[in-house]
Amino acid sequence: MRVCELWPVSDHSFLLFHWCGYADHTKLLVPAARPYTLGQLAAESFDPSGNEEGIQLLTVGFNASAWMHSLVNVFSWHQAGTGRLHEMDIIFHHLSALSCMLLHPYFVFDGPDCPQLKRGEDIVCSTSPCLLMQHFQELLLMFCFNWHTAPGEAEAELACLQSCKLIDAVITPYNDALLFGMTHVVCSNSHSGRFEDMQVYSSEAIEDCASFKWGDLLLIMLTSSVDDDTGCWWCSVDVACQLVCYGFGRTLFQATIMLQFVKFMEFVAKWCNDVCEVLRMDPQRFLGHRYHELAHIIKEECIEFPDPAVLVMYLLPLTWWLDGGHPPIAFMTSHQPNLASLATFCSQCLGWSVDTIQSRLIDASAGTAMHALLWVSLTVILNMPVQPHYLSYTVPGKC
Repeated sequence: MRVCELWPVSDHSFLLFHWCGYADHTKLLVPAARPYTLGQLAAESFDPSGNEEGIQLLTVGFNASAWMHSLVNVFSWHQAGTGRLHEMDIIFHHLSALSCMLLHPYFVFDGPDCPQLKRGEDIVCSTSPCLLMQHFQELLLMFCFNWHTAPGEAEAELACLQSCKLIDAVITPYNDALLFGMTHVVCSNSHSGRFEDMQVYSSEAIEDCASFKWGDLLLIMLTSSVDDDTGCWWCSVDVACQLVCYGFGRTLFQATIMLQFVKFMEFVAKWCNDVCEVLRMDPQRFLGHRYHELAHIIKEECIEFPDPAVLVMYLLPLTWWLDGGHPPIAFMTSHQPNLASLATFCSQCLGWSVDTIQSRLIDASAGTAMHALLWVSLTVILNMPVQPHYLSYTVPGKC
């Protein structure tokens, strides 16, 4: 049995470390970053030629729970999501902006076995969705955006969707998304309503420009992360990056996914000895300094390094694909926003006036027209009958 099979992710989900110092770690990847707006990415990926699969649009995955966590950080989960608070206004604004872009958005929510501690913050996982989540999911249906709930962490689920080529890129504010093996990540401030000022990272660019592979990033995370339980930070980011030059991250990565448990434990014992020897002697002068104290911490203070549960958390996370499971979707698509339902929701749940609703539905109306034109173009290309599309809407009164 391989080491990945011995630590069920759901049983050890509370052990997830956060990759401390977002800005510090982001600096490591600056050479690989490309500045973009989401509109630019969508336009560059648009293929109007059409084929048997239809007109090609960019497919983008979003961590829906990350949106909620970022919006309610000044509220408690019990106070947030009453339906008339500011966070629903922001979510509506984000979805409206997406509705008029040439792309297929797809949303994933954290599931019941999501880590209890994520990135140093307590996460409340309820068996029944809070009102904020309920309204969010209702809005997704009205905008005709597809979504599902992951069994564990949304980031891991999005990585699997990308590996299956169901989505082209993942937009996230979190810097540990790359540790799940994502190949194209767009780091964006979740409060940027028009999805501008984004940084695009690809695994190829990270390897070519920053000289990091997946295993290298895992090593940096393992050595320079803060333990959520103790708050200890025993190794700096700089030293972790210098250790990468000795190849420890790549060998650990291969051993974790390939070796049987007994062989893995034998490997880890020798691997730790080799790491300590390099810290003490720096034989190839990659470190530029001898770190006897760090070697002492690993050998004498009995820290769990590397922690197998944390490795499994990233290399074999809990997803719908685990143990031969099947993805919840077969392909990505999106449709026209339902303007009538949106108007009803805004009136009854958000308490907006008629004038406010009309002004706030401008983007959604543009998205409806765009999807109608795309559908007409597709029917012409494929010689299909054109279905009628109704773009008007009415604003109902309050209940």
